[in-house]
Amino acid sequence: MTAFDTLGAIPRTLTALTIPAGLGGVSRMQSALPAALDGSGPAIAPFPEGPPQLVASLLESIKPDDSSLPLESNDIALVVSTSGSTGAPRGVLLSQQALHASATAFANRFGTDARWVVSMPMHRIAGIMVLVRAHLYGNPFEVDPSTGGARQFTAPTFAATTLKAKRQSDADGRPLMVSLVPTQIARLLEAGSVGIEALQSYEVVLSGAAATPQPLLEQLRSYGINVVVSYGMSETCGGVSFDGLPLDNVSISLGTQDDIEPGRISISGPVLASGYRLRPDLDALTFIDGRMMTHDVGKLDSSGLLHVLGRLDDIVIVGGVNVALSAVEAAIRHHPLIEDVAVIDVTDPLWGSLPLAYVVLRSIDTDTDALTMQIKDVVSNRIGKAATPRSVHYVDQLPMLDSGKIDRLSLRLQAAKDIEQGRVRHPGNAE
Repeated sequence: MTAFDTLGAIPRTLTALTIPAGLGGVSRMQSALPAALDGSGPAIAPFPEGPPQLVASLLESIKPDDSSLPLESNDIALVVSTSGSTGAPRGVLLSQQALHASATAFANRFGTDARWVVSMPMHRIAGIMVLVRAHLYGNPFEVDPSTGGARQFTAPTFAATTLKAKRQSDADGRPLMVSLVPTQIARLLEAGSVGIEALQSYEVVLSGAAATPQPLLEQLRSYGINVVVSYGMSETCGGVSFDGLPLDNVSISLGTQDDIEPGRISISGPVLASGYRLRPDLDALTFIDGRMMTHDVGKLDSSGLLHVLGRLDDIVIVGGVNVALSAVEAAIRHHPLIEDVAVIDVTDPLWGSLPLAYVVLRSIDTDTDALTMQIKDVVSNRIGKAATPRSVHYVDQLPMLDSGKIDRLSLRLQAAKDIEQGRVRHPGNAE
């Protein structure tokens, strides 16, 4: 861990940087980033423009522009807000050295001369790292109009952005790359030829921020699309493992004997964050002996490639049986009538926890009673009766965070509210 202990040094300023959606946000981050990276200007804490309640929560946790709370270290360049899909907001302290190490390791793996299409929010690490690499290696980029939620992400608009960038890459020979979340990729495939041909234009399509379903990967590869699955987080300056292979100088361990058995993923290397803003209590739990203890469970195959199995907090106990909610989701998602699914749990005094499924259909004409029976049969047969969702709710769409992850906290709050107000029966009584 890095602590602010430079005798006589003037503490570096941390300033909030509001990031509007669209091209304006990219331009604002691009302007502020160089001085933050080389230390000639203040460290920056990027925030979205809204919603107000979220912004207020982030500002309260990170406290930029507060002279009474100096930065933990003068080598901090960025404080990136993160909360995963369920936790309270916290600020990740990213040093100049860690950001440079991440960009360098990525360049060693994928090259230094890429052209990027920017589609990720500029207050999130995936978007920020595109600009860090662009600054260090002079990578040009095009900005998709949907960036940061400026407008809806659509296949025709993304295809137009891609075509413009592709023409430039054809002229100067730079490989074209993009970072997307699985939901965006799925939307492009569903759009047919316009989305598929856009994806085929890229030398590398990074898929990250959320788990990429195996059927989606198989479909992409059947079209000859070079999709690369990224694994990482804000605390590691973004991706540290690509298609299971760690970046140079990054060590991944599972904490089991010889890392043979599945276990909790921990990461070490120069890409690690320096800790959390104003949270030494979290530092003590997360950064131990030079390693970051993630909340993910993984395994290493015979080739040493990492496979992420799910999250530690993904495991719930139903009647004394351990149930992985991600495994339940995967079993349901394979059904051809289902567009998307999220499985959460609610507390039950008898069973401990009970799984609930929220399902988005491909067609409104689906017989939901029959599909519900099929879902329960599939989960029961593949995973076990304890894992079977006690109720299945059909929704138009799942709530999403701007990071591309499902907003499970919103789903849990909605489920509790629905049960309390009697709009749905408690799943313990809904067999």
